[in-house]
Amino acid sequence: MKYLQLPKRVFNSPLIEFVNFEDGSFVNLIKLTKPYADGRAYAVYETTKSTFCSNGMFSNYETAKEKFKLMVRNNEYLTIATLREVTT
Repeated sequence: MKYLQLPKRVFNSPLIEFVNFEDGSFVNLIKLTKPYADGRAYAVYETTKSTFCSNGMFSNYETAKEKFKLMVRNNEYLTIATLREVTT
């Protein structure tokens, strides 16, 4: 299975929220500083081992937040969340 490769723009944008896990993996919710013309303004980036998790880009905060929470919940079946923080 091939996962979505996030563009560099995502990694130069600020975190909204993140969760770190005991195994060293994490899930990040990111707001793009320069949204795309098609409306994509949020990204979720993850490094978990859960087969149900994947990176994604979203047009609105609600959808991105829902995906973020789902990926956190899925990975909590495999490892313990050690740090949760909202940065904005």
